[in-house]
Amino acid sequence: MKTLIVKTPLAKKLTAGVLLLFTFLVLGSATGITAAAERIADRIATKFVFYVRVAQLYSRAPDAKIAMPVQDVSTSQIANTWHAPRGNERLHQGQDIFAPQGTPVLSATDGYIANIGENTLGGQTVSVVGAGGRVYYYAHLDSYAPDIAEGDYVTKETVLGYVGTTGNAAGTPPHLHFGVYSPGGAVNPLPLLNDRPPPAKTETKTGTSLRTKTR
Repeated sequence: MKTLIVKTPLAKKLTAGVLLLFTFLVLGSATGITAAAERIADRIATKFVFYVRVAQLYSRAPDAKIAMPVQDVSTSQIANTWHAPRGNERLHQGQDIFAPQGTPVLSATDGYIANIGENTLGGQTVSVVGAGGRVYYYAHLDSYAPDIAEGDYVTKETVLGYVGTTGNAAGTPPHLHFGVYSPGGAVNPLPLLNDRPPPAKTETKTGTSLRTKTR
């Protein structure tokens, strides 16, 4: 297994990152790094740390179960759209999860944000790398959650964005396109999904009586 990992593109990027970082550090000690060069070196170091963390995820078994990514939606409410025809040239490689516009979209698993960006089909999207090197893809977002950034560590409680109709979902009911991609290709997310537990209830005092409040 160690020999195979060394040959992966990720390992090559790790090696290149180390060499570039080392070069900047040597040049800086000899000539004094400019502010621009310092920023470049900082980005290289950040990327290097990210690749190390992703390499560690690759060594772990992928999650057998993942959390429902859309708040207040259960798996029983999902109509199976896996491999439904999309035009004449492709099949649907994911599940569409319908919810009111602006409904929070949470990470389905622990991992690191690999990409935040926009494309023609998915509109506003977020991609998270999890255990086993799986990539979890969240598309058609109305907007991103504040303060998230590429390289961030996320948990199943992290809000990534909000349900919308961006990309080729314009004109359709608001929904999340949720895709799961293993190193071998796309995986049907539906059998992996688990419902989230209901919101926790807390008790608060009002005078001498107790009142149950749902958060």
